[in-house]
Amino acid sequence: MKPCLSLILFITASLCFSQAIASEVLRYNLGTSGSSIPYENAVDEKRAGILVEILPLIMDRAGIKTEKVMLSTKRAMVAFKTGALDFDFFSPSWLSSDEPAGDFTFSIPILDVTEYFITLPENQGRYPNVESIYGETVGMISGYVYFNSHQFVRMDFQAESNLILALGKKRIDVIIMEEASSRYWSAVHGINITLGPVHTEGKLALRVHNRHKDKLPAINNAIAYLKETGQIDKILEKYSDFSL
Repeated sequence: MKPCLSLILFITASLCFSQAIASEVLRYNLGTSGSSIPYENAVDEKRAGILVEILPLIMDRAGIKTEKVMLSTKRAMVAFKTGALDFDFFSPSWLSSDEPAGDFTFSIPILDVTEYFITLPENQGRYPNVESIYGETVGMISGYVYFNSHQFVRMDFQAESNLILALGKKRIDVIIMEEASSRYWSAVHGINITLGPVHTEGKLALRVHNRHKDKLPAINNAIAYLKETGQIDKILEKYSDFSL
């Protein structure tokens, strides 16, 4: 009788463990800043943002439950490092080569992302290459990570809209921003801008805390499926009017 009882207890424990895994909820912060267009909070309910639309497709396909929390960009970065958040969108290209390995693992790439040094047209000649920015004061979003930020003097702003406004008002001469977002906000505020040299060109992925590393195979399979079936391209096409 004892072997049978042990088997029953083992099966019961296994079922409870499986149910706990299935009911586990991963916390994230996305679409709360109201300014990271077209990636978050786009102009209407039908276009909530590229990443806002992609994320549920990935997690539904992977069978993972999620919970959205409301944090500023800077607080979200801290929350991820401390473990209060379980995953975020991030590009390995934003990290410096000598940065110590963190307690996270990247998924396979989801889409391309390119950030530029951006100026007013009158200042374009001052910044012909990345080296010309070294030692300068550069506007950037508070909490964002830049692999060579030790080469600049940071001037942090809370949102992309404010960053473009500061550039237009000549509070700052050069900023770092993603192309589509910079084009959108410059159009909104009526500020002519010029794309300078590329600061970062890389792949955007999901950055997952290693305590959830076991979920990466399902996440990667979901991303691969969405890319192969053209669903990610379809979302990108939906927002193509934000690009050049």
